[in-house]
Amino acid sequence: MVLKNQIITYKHDTYFSLPTWTMAKSVFIFPIQLFSINAVRRIRIHFNLSASQLSKGIGKSSNYIGTMENEQNEGSYSDEVLSDIILYINKFISENPNLELEFKGKNHYTIYDLYPSEVVSNEKVAKKVDSIPPGSGPTITLNAIIEATDFFKTSHTLKEIVEECNRVQNKNWVSQDFTQPLENAVKGKNKRLKVVLKGDLNTYILISKQKKD
Repeated sequence: MVLKNQIITYKHDTYFSLPTWTMAKSVFIFPIQLFSINAVRRIRIHFNLSASQLSKGIGKSSNYIGTMENEQNEGSYSDEVLSDIILYINKFISENPNLELEFKGKNHYTIYDLYPSEVVSNEKVAKKVDSIPPGSGPTITLNAIIEATDFFKTSHTLKEIVEECNRVQNKNWVSQDFTQPLENAVKGKNKRLKVVLKGDLNTYILISKQKKD
């Protein structure tokens, strides 16, 4: 919903009424376009790439990817842009050989990874972009929570982080599942969290300069 003021004019004077809530208009795109948007988001989040970083990496303005991921924007990716995204991601992987791969042994993507493997409908659907990709593993879930929620605006212990990720994905992960993802978030090339000692426990919180794209 969007909060708007109604403008009232009376005898050449303009007044603003109390704000009223109006429903945001739904945007509809083709399923194949929606699949590509969510696929790009899933991959960039796995590799902890911000929307602005990926945008600049393919030679676009810093808000380009964020605009495509905006549910209120009708935009979608062209084949040319998807090819540029794949080239950038593959280059990023090759330049960072210690990255945790999304799938074991998968160190290279093709444009077909951004398209559905089965035939989809030609009828438009509501543009629903997954802020936290459902069914994802610990790395994508953690990185998505860092980017898309306020959870890490306050510090949390490892136990609390695991509980939140389990709640979001309805999983039964354990602390060891987040050893590598948290290390990447704290020490990786695009680190977003810092460790704060509270008592005898390490807690994790957003780096103060961190901004959500």
